[in-house]
Amino acid sequence: MIIDRIVLKNFKRFRHQEIRFKDGITGILGNNGTGKSSIVEAIFFALYGVQSTGISADYIVSSFASPKEKCEVRLDFRVGGDEYTVLRTFRKGKTAQHDATFHKSGKLRATGVSQVETEVRRVLGMGPVDFRNTVYAAQKDLLTLLENTPGKRKEWFLRALGIDYLKTESDRLLKGRIDAEDRDLQLLEGELKGLVGRQDPEELKHLKASVITLRTGLNDLNLQIDSHAGKKKQVFAELQQFSDKKTEYTRLVERHKALAGETQGLIRQKDQIVSQLGDLPGFEKEYHVLEKSVSECDGKKRELEALRRQKTEFERLTSEHRFAGRECEDLRSQAEKTRAKIAALEKDSARLAVLANGIREVLCPHPEIPDTGLEQAALSREAEVLHTIGTLSARLEQLVSERKKLISDWNTIKDAGAGGVCPLCRQTLGTHYPRIEEEFSARLDTIGQEALQVCDEQEQMNAEKDRINHQKPALHEIRGISERLKTREPLETELRDLLSRIHTKEAACKALASRIKDLAYDDSVYSKTGREVADLEKIQARFIEIGKKIAHGAAQKAQVADLGSQILQKQGEITRLKALIDKSDFNPEIGVRLEQTLAGTDTALRETEAEIARTKERLLHTEEKIGMHMRDEASIAGLKQRITVLGEEIELLRLTRSLIGEYVLYLLQVVRSRIEGEVSRIISEITGGRYEQVLLDEDFNLLIRDIDNDYPIDRFSGGEQDDIAVALRIALSRYLAELHQVHESTLLIFDEIFGSQDEERRTNLLTALRTQESRFPQIILISHIPDIQGEFSNTLMVEMGTDLSSRVQEVT
Repeated sequence: MIIDRIVLKNFKRFRHQEIRFKDGITGILGNNGTGKSSIVEAIFFALYGVQSTGISADYIVSSFASPKEKCEVRLDFRVGGDEYTVLRTFRKGKTAQHDATFHKSGKLRATGVSQVETEVRRVLGMGPVDFRNTVYAAQKDLLTLLENTPGKRKEWFLRALGIDYLKTESDRLLKGRIDAEDRDLQLLEGELKGLVGRQDPEELKHLKASVITLRTGLNDLNLQIDSHAGKKKQVFAELQQFSDKKTEYTRLVERHKALAGETQGLIRQKDQIVSQLGDLPGFEKEYHVLEKSVSECDGKKRELEALRRQKTEFERLTSEHRFAGRECEDLRSQAEKTRAKIAALEKDSARLAVLANGIREVLCPHPEIPDTGLEQAALSREAEVLHTIGTLSARLEQLVSERKKLISDWNTIKDAGAGGVCPLCRQTLGTHYPRIEEEFSARLDTIGQEALQVCDEQEQMNAEKDRINHQKPALHEIRGISERLKTREPLETELRDLLSRIHTKEAACKALASRIKDLAYDDSVYSKTGREVADLEKIQARFIEIGKKIAHGAAQKAQVADLGSQILQKQGEITRLKALIDKSDFNPEIGVRLEQTLAGTDTALRETEAEIARTKERLLHTEEKIGMHMRDEASIAGLKQRITVLGEEIELLRLTRSLIGEYVLYLLQVVRSRIEGEVSRIISEITGGRYEQVLLDEDFNLLIRDIDNDYPIDRFSGGEQDDIAVALRIALSRYLAELHQVHESTLLIFDEIFGSQDEERRTNLLTALRTQESRFPQIILISHIPDIQGEFSNTLMVEMGTDLSSRVQEVT
């Protein structure tokens, strides 16, 4: 794996930073706390997410970012000639938002945290822990490799290779499994003992005999049920016949009763109609009296309708006249307000002339400048005055500076005297001294006179500026009056329009008043006519009502005859039904006897069914007890089998635990052999063949072959020990890469491996690392030591800005 570029946005101390990596040894330098190691953490974060960084999720997003901003890291890298890009974002709020995308050659291959991690593992061939152990070495790693304490180096190798996890985790899991299954075995044995203790063979025989007895009794009860059911069916058939007779008898009685009621209703209706026919002659007499008054009603209604139309027109004209009057008053009010505004503008015009004359007397502008242009002319003059004052002030400062310099030069010449050397031209003053004194005096006088003249001009300009400032309120007032005077012509036009509209509205009011007078509407006449029509309408309603009653009298006479016929017909039907009721053989006592017989049969059936239910319950209970005995026997057999299987499994787990321990020892021997060979090849490359063989004992203690003997690491110099530690760490990286079938060239990252070494040991370490550039084309060294800046192929300087954010700059 080769890294090409990483882009950080709101990651820890980095606001926005792009870093490009090149082949060879790259140094990342900077003071402690500037964010050097954060670059490595960003690489791990981009590849594997939050967990791989080793830092809390609360501190990944930069403190400079706003709550809505998120952290974003993009990593471009190559594996086997293919280009890949991982883009990962993270935001920590009420709920963490974590997302990622994975690209190959610019094409999207995966989205989402879990899918991207799967792709990264597939491409790199390893997870975050193995990747960190393969490419990353911290200062403590090299210190541990040089550790002399027994077992320390072995513990480090076991953790780095993952063997420690295999040994301790498998032992923990197997021991927990064995303990759990031991507990299960004890529980099963206790359960078996309890089942065997409660088995009784004699009880089972007794229960089977009870089942036979209960089934015989159940058959007898079923025969009784059949007998009772047959008797119930016979009684039910007799009840059905009795019900049919009862229904027919009830129908005849109800029909007889209904006809009697209908007949009585018809007789009452006939008597009522006959009573009403007695009032008919009086209605006919009243009808003829009202007929004359009704004939006058239509004429009065037409008269009232004409008055109603006249009233509507009167109300409409009166309303229009009032509205036109209000409009005239409104227009007169508007005209008065407009006249007042015009009068106020005439006062403003007089005030403008007074103000303009006063300003002209003080500022004396050009006569052709109009009153409205006085303010602009004053502002232009003020700008010129201010510019002149600035120029004069600069000139005065220049004269003061020039005078000070002349006085200083003269004091220098005066101190040197006639026999001294001129400080300006470095020549002897001699006879030139008196003439130089005169020149300096004349020049000082000239400067003083010019300074006085400049001061006078300044006073004049300041006086003129003050005059202009004193006139600014008047100028502002002129500007306001000028703006108001622009409205005079529209106001005069508006006044003319209002006067014209008033004249039109007044003529309309006069026309409406004339029409109202011509209409001659009288409300008292309208009210009187309305009362007369109302009275006539009451008479008309009574006339119509009486007419309807007279017309209805003829129909009532025919109805009386029809009702007599209906009464006779229904009385004949009542007589026939009475004869049928008297001949019926219906007897209510027979129904009572049949109901009692049916109730007794139902009671016997219920009692027999209850006894059957009780017998079935006893039978079911007995059969359940037999089933329980049978299940206990099956459970005993199953428990015995499970106890046997569980015992065998426990023995197998104990054997597995023992075999894993033996396998770990074997694996350590294989790993030691592989790492010995790899370290030997690397130390030979680093030392130029001086040391060619390195041995590791069971505790991973180092022995280095020097000539014909093997020596421990503490026998060698500090620089040689550094070479050995680097070789051992690189050997581990090679072994881990091959273990994960990563055969491509990859990078190495060393974080603060120089520690407190002196310059000679640092140079020696860099020389050792340069020998590995063929196998590791990209080596990154992180250090806070600035003296080694020129030792790298590429140098990245990490600095902290004034805003406390980190920045990376490539040093050429």
